[in-house]
Amino acid sequence: MKILAIYGHGGLGREVSELARCIQEKESRWQRTIFVDDLTQPNSLVDLDLLTFEEVQRKYSSDEIEFSIAVGEPAVRADLFERVSQRGYPLVALIHPSVTVPRDTSIGAGAIICQGCFISCGVVVGRNVLLQPNLSVGHDCNIGDHSVLSTFVSLAGACRVGARSYLGMSVPVKENTTIGDDVIVGMGSVVVRSIDSGVVALGNPARPMSVNDKKRVFQR
Repeated sequence: MKILAIYGHGGLGREVSELARCIQEKESRWQRTIFVDDLTQPNSLVDLDLLTFEEVQRKYSSDEIEFSIAVGEPAVRADLFERVSQRGYPLVALIHPSVTVPRDTSIGAGAIICQGCFISCGVVVGRNVLLQPNLSVGHDCNIGDHSVLSTFVSLAGACRVGARSYLGMSVPVKENTTIGDDVIVGMGSVVVRSIDSGVVALGNPARPMSVNDKKRVFQR
């Protein structure tokens, strides 16, 4: 039985640890759970062990531990996924017990699917995708690697979302619509036509407003 390493111990990391706890109560999949973080000081709100990635490499082989990326920034999710993968560590998909995955739907390595998500048939959820609680993914949709879909996003049938894209809260997307790579769609926007890669789109209907040149959603 392996250890689960949650990479990132901020607010999302704590949410992922709760998701893991719900899974563990049903399946007993892990020996224990730890946090991994390289950039921040220990958080007094967490009650799990905290290691840096270097410490993990010194202590554990790839047979002993598996990872989940708990960061909400798509570009950073991609970077951490590659970092973990290049060192031979597996990434595990975490799916809340309340979520039903149809037989013809595929879930990529490292994907996180939170409580209350509806996933229809014929869907492809890419590697390291984060699906926040209470969203809907219609039939035959395809969500690219490392993308983040926020709470109350609703993809109608046969939509395409590219890699490393971010859809804010309460974004509906019309059927047969394509959203490119590295796109940010602002909270509450309504997507009724396809959006090219590398832009920030806002409004009802959503229109490109700027270029996503920094590849960051959460800019300080």
